[in-house]
Amino acid sequence: MDNHDSGNFSVIATQLVEAACRARDGDCEAAKACIARAIALLRGEPSAIPATAPPLDSSKRLITRGGLAAWQKRRLTVYIDAHLAGRIRIEELAQLLNLSESHFSRAFRCAFGTSAHDYLTRRRIEMAQGLMLTTAETLCAIALRCGLSDQSHFTRLFRRVVGETPYAWRRARRGEFEERATERSTDSAALPGEPEPRMRN
Repeated sequence: MDNHDSGNFSVIATQLVEAACRARDGDCEAAKACIARAIALLRGEPSAIPATAPPLDSSKRLITRGGLAAWQKRRLTVYIDAHLAGRIRIEELAQLLNLSESHFSRAFRCAFGTSAHDYLTRRRIEMAQGLMLTTAETLCAIALRCGLSDQSHFTRLFRRVVGETPYAWRRARRGEFEERATERSTDSAALPGEPEPRMRN
């Protein structure tokens, strides 16, 4: 499994955990959105903005008028995910498809429903969420791994996109994981039909 696949699996797991949390809080629409993102990743679609438009005839190369072809979108998402730890310039992405920056920016927004800058920001936050749940790395280290300058920059972006600080988000979800792990271990310790062992004085 390469780094791109393992990163995607972390994001999928994060989206499903978030869906469960949103559903528990009664926010069904947000839960559906998280599940949609996870499904989009499993299908190989861009994770941040799942494709919602119906597929066009295979003879048509562009997904939407003025947008990008499927192979162009795939090339972009693979390149972005492989370079999230560093600086990604719009100029680089435009050159990847042999387009001018202005043409690229318009086509990207048409194809993904958001600007390239906002897509990059959300993708970095999704990658950070995956690392926060699957590693014990500090928030500072995670920020650097996701191409952000420092922890304060990471915190500002995270709060803007997610609505809470990275520390609060991680603590809440890790607490749920620990509670569920404890419940599972307790349930498996006492087998059906067997009395629990008595404590000796």
